Amino acid sequence: MALTKSQIDKILKGIHSGSIDIDNIPNELSAFTYSELMTFVETGFGKLDTPFKSAKMDLYKGNISAFSGAKSFQEVKDLTLQTFNPDGSKRPFKEFKEFAKDINDKYNKAWLKTEQDTAFGVAQSADHWQDFEADKELFPMLQYQTAGDERVRSDHAGWDGITRPVDDSFWDTRMPPNDWNCRCSVIKLTEGTNSSLKGVPKNDSEQFSRNPGKEDFIYDEKKHPYFKHTKSEDKAFKKAVKWQSQE
Repeated sequence: MALTKSQIDKILKGIHSGSIDIDNIPNELSAFTYSELMTFVETGFGKLDTPFKSAKMDLYKGNISAFSGAKSFQEVKDLTLQTFNPDGSKRPFKEFKEFAKDINDKYNKAWLKTEQDTAFGVAQSADHWQDFEADKELFPMLQYQTAGDERVRSDHAGWDGITRPVDDSFWDTRMPPNDWNCRCSVIKLTEGTNSSLKGVPKNDSEQFSRNPGKEDFIYDEKKHPYFKHTKSEDKAFKKAVKWQSQE
């Protein structure tokens, strides 16, 4: 569900006039993000063929809904700031639209692409983890693998080839994705020798030191910057994240 040009113009005119602000965020803005991200969550998580997966998907929907509202809050806040010149005078609408284009491209193209990839990766990782748990009697070991090229992050390279049991705590903080645009994976093995963890780097990623298969969210609402707001914005922010999807 893409926003139409007329919808975008209506939102921008509302922000410029003051009828749209952080206290009055249009549902269609949050609905756009929600629709875009849920498509990737559903693809990554696969068929809801068990009650467990169906229940987990319901929790994912709640998380994506809150994330979409939080993102809309931050976008409207950033756009509102651009309605005024540094001296406090109001920009003409045409000039405001030029600033708005850069913000829109940032939120709804560049960042959205990364968010879509993350939604897919985290959901797929959670699906894989359920498979690892179900098959651990036949495949008791797991092995970390990177993409094996020059783009691999140094700490991820330090985990490449690490082999540990499914139930080992190593996987509690290193089940991919382990950062934005992480391309690492984990494979299951019928046998293998425990790799030494001496000198193995920790996962210092604030948002990705986790195991998606053991959690019920795609984006961490306690750590993602979209959820950061001031005390004075609290009421407006809570309203924004509680918008209702019409699916």
